[in-house]
Amino acid sequence: MLTPELMGSALLALSWLTALLIALDALIDARALLARLRAWRTTLVAGTVEADELAVHEVEQRVRLFDGRVPTLGFFDRAHVSRLRGGAVRVGDEVLEVTAGPDAEVWTQEAARHAAAGCPDAAAFDALAAQAKGAAGALRTVHTRITRGATVWLAGTRDGQAFRATLASDVDPRRWARAKLWLLLGLVVLDVAWVALGTALALWPPVFGLVSKAGAVVLVGHFLGLTPIAMALREKVRPPATAFLRGEWQRAV
Repeated sequence: MLTPELMGSALLALSWLTALLIALDALIDARALLARLRAWRTTLVAGTVEADELAVHEVEQRVRLFDGRVPTLGFFDRAHVSRLRGGAVRVGDEVLEVTAGPDAEVWTQEAARHAAAGCPDAAAFDALAAQAKGAAGALRTVHTRITRGATVWLAGTRDGQAFRATLASDVDPRRWARAKLWLLLGLVVLDVAWVALGTALALWPPVFGLVSKAGAVVLVGHFLGLTPIAMALREKVRPPATAFLRGEWQRAV
């Protein structure tokens, strides 16, 4: 029989299980970031690109046309591809010849990726909309490039003037990683504090009194509110090489 005591205990158990899973997931991501930061202490260099095109990042997207008062194209990521082409990079007084290492990643600025994915004009919208009609939609690839004159951070191994890179980034990867690390740690603190507060209120005597019921509301709010926040943050901490682009275009009426 479902008594108030049994239901209250089940809510407490579910709340703490949810909190622990969220914290564990965030700490796994934080551990991966810390591992990158430790590796970058000795492998990361910054320089200026002298090659015409050092690297390109590609996002392949499925395009679908949505009917409505305002014609809209929706974009859905299918694949993220890093192409480190290599070339000359000046680091201080030296010029390094960069080549791609195994599984090399290309990181580009978020603003640049969104700018490359934007709708240039109505003619471009109409041309893509014509291709996207039908159930299959259409495909497009968004390119962002690291070209001559750009500041680039490289991680990898060096042998004389040769540099075998596993990362080429036009954003400071250490600053990026530290910012995401603070977000993850903040999520863990919020997660534990929220459910701890709800538990303290829920057990406030008399149990099932006004304060205790308020605690139950706090715990339900944790389950319904923090879970989507944690999912959104997990997307936010994806490395730029695999970060979601998505997006939509709306045609001016």
